[in-house]
Formats: sequence, C-alpha cells, structure tokens
Amino acid sequence: MNEWRNKKTLKYLLGITPPLFFVSLSLYLLIYSSPERIVGFIGVTNAYTLIFILAFLGGVTTFSGIPYHLVLITLATGGLNPLLLGFSAAGGVMLGDSTSYYVGYRGGAIVPQGVQKIFQQIYSFSSKYPKILPLFCFLYGSLVPFSNDFITISAGIARYPFWRVMLPLGLGNAVFNVSLAYLATYARDFLLGAFF
Repeated sequence: MNEWRNKKTLKYLLGITPPLFFVSLSLYLLIYSSPERIVGFIGVTNAYTLIFILAFLGGVTTFSGIPYHLVLITLATGGLNPLLLGFSAAGGVMLGDSTSYYVGYRGGAIVPQGVQKIFQQIYSFSSKYPKILPLFCFLYGSLVPFSNDFITISAGIARYPFWRVMLPLGLGNAVFNVSLAYLATYARDFLLGAFF
C-alpha cells in the first residue's frame, strides 16, 4: 500500500513540476525584468517562433498544458503585434491539438479511466447534435482558457471529421489569444497611466 502511494505521489510531482517551473520562471522574469527587455533579449522574430512552439507544446501535452498565456501577455506588453502573437499561438495550439485528436481516433488507449465519463458525454453530444458541435468548438476555443483535449480526443473517438472540429476550434483559439494579447496591451497602458 505504501509503495503504491509513493508511486502515485511521484507521478503527481513529475506531472506538476514542468508547469510549476514554467510559471515560476515567468513570474521571476516579470518581476525582475521588463517585458521590453525580455523581447529585446529574445528578439522579435524569435518571439513569434517561441510563442508558436510553447503553444504547440501546450497542445501536445495532454491534460497538463504548458501555460503559454503568460508568455503571450509578456510579449504583447513588450510591444509585439498582438494580432500576430494571437495567430502564432493559435496555430501552435491547433497543431498540438491535432495529436490529441489522433489519440482519440486511435481509440483513446492512453486516456485515464476517470476521464472516460467526460469523453462519453461529449461523444453523446456530438452524436446527437453533429451540426452544433462546430459552433460549440468555436465558442469553447473563444471563451475557455483550458485544455482542448476533452473536445479533440472525444471527437477523435467519435470519428467526427477532423476539419469540422479543428477549424472552428482553431478560429476560437485565435479569437481568444488575439483578445488576450490586446487586453494585456491595453491593461498595461491603463495601469501605467493610472498609477505611474
């Protein structure tokens, strides 16, 4: 019993370590450096590539998600184009989420049993209302900052057409990421004007 608990604790710690490290590093850089210095250090072209890669990794990592949103906010407040940042991030997430769709399409063999109930509900919804699912995907991508894996894996399991899921979900992610980048830019300008 004790060995099982130790394995479970180790698995939990290994799962939470990368996102915790990434968030800690991001907060450290934001506190002890300015967004402009970070963009200057990374470089403009490299910054767009970086957000694409981080968003891709966020889409590939099933259920753990790399919080690329902090980097997106930093780069936007550092003076980069919010529109290009948002589309770079959305492209990375869409490419990464394609792997989740493939996992579902291949039978969801690596999906934990506890999550299967959620997939069954989304699968039932997509079977009953196949024409509403693209709208749901767009709204989910536009409004919810959480992992898209529940939708993409379920759609893969249901053998729902790839582009009817990924295109609206990708457009929704573009709306969310572009909005977040613009909001960060305007919020920073507002806060600097109000307090400094």
